[in-house]
Amino acid sequence: MQWYAETRARRTRQVVADLLVLGWVIAWVLVGRWVFGLVNALSRPADSLRSAGSGVQDRMTEIADNIGDTPLVGDRLEAPFLGVANAGGSLVSAGDTLESAVHRVATLVGLLTALVPILLVVAAYLLVRVLYARRAGALAGFRDSAGGTQLLALRALVTQKPAQLAKVGEDPLGAWRAGDPEQVSALAALELRRLGLRAAPVSRL
Repeated sequence: MQWYAETRARRTRQVVADLLVLGWVIAWVLVGRWVFGLVNALSRPADSLRSAGSGVQDRMTEIADNIGDTPLVGDRLEAPFLGVANAGGSLVSAGDTLESAVHRVATLVGLLTALVPILLVVAAYLLVRVLYARRAGALAGFRDSAGGTQLLALRALVTQKPAQLAKVGEDPLGAWRAGDPEQVSALAALELRRLGLRAAPVSRL
């Protein structure tokens, strides 16, 4: 396959198109990262929950330990404080759960935001580039083969516009039938230039 044209103008356009697609990919990766950060910021309340829960849990556990040392009634008095400490632990767990859930959602939204436009454009562009590479490679193969110039000239008679054919001569079909080297080469060159390929020398007829 011939990925890039041989003529400077078309090859330049292809390289510019490649760079534009690369820029599109980079831009949407950055947008995806920005969306991820925006959504992930919703997990900030989780820090407050963990901080509050951890503070309550530590403080109530400390009080329960101190009261538990009280003779006779220590075990009974510490139970309510241990219950509050457990509630603080639940706040810590809720904070962890909230942060994990928001992080998953942020990752999914960020990936979708970036991947959908990237895949659509890259897939379409790759399809165009592969089709070009196959067609250009096939024509280059004709050009480099024995008798290929005549085949290319025949293809030009079928595919080129009448205005383009008229530039070759008054009767390009007759010239092709007669095997006129100059006009056959000109017809082949028309077909090759259509895909940005260089013409074959006249000696290859």
